[in-house]
Amino acid sequence: MSKKMRISFTLDESDTAYFESIYRAAKKNASPDDWAKISRGVRKLIKEVRETKKVPAFVTNAITSLEDLIEMVDDMDYNAPKNVVGRAVAALAYFANPKDVIPDDVPLVGFLDDAIMIKFVEDDLKHEIWAYRKFRVYREGREQRFWTPTAKERLKPWLDAKRTELRKAVQEREAKDKARKAKK
Repeated sequence: MSKKMRISFTLDESDTAYFESIYRAAKKNASPDDWAKISRGVRKLIKEVRETKKVPAFVTNAITSLEDLIEMVDDMDYNAPKNVVGRAVAALAYFANPKDVIPDDVPLVGFLDDAIMIKFVEDDLKHEIWAYRKFRVYREGREQRFWTPTAKERLKPWLDAKRTELRKAVQEREAKDKARKAKK
């Protein structure tokens, strides 16, 4: 008798404003100096989600963005600019706080607020997440024997060029988004 069921809901303006205020407060109180603490907290949340048996699939899918942001900040090859690292750390700060809107141990809905907040993070950092995913795929496919000294020498300029290309693309995408929002 088990079957899939689609449940959809829309946050109205007051709901969105409420979650946005929580997101802004977490971002405001975060600092790149807190990265170790934030990273530990977010990794703990990810582990809890992965280990909890009855977590909706949309939640487990959503935390992939959190994993990508943690990797992006820590990835020395990607070498995200300081302002991007700061934005990512600030965005992840909410998830490091064990006290969130809905306690995570409430069956089925405990991670719902986290999934909602992930959507805010994804929207805020969508171009950075996109660029990092592109960079990672490029790196993984570029050099097959990356552990050899010759490959390491070849790989660095390739990654530098790809990173520069992606930074430019992020700036262009953000400018287009800003122009689109200005028209509204």
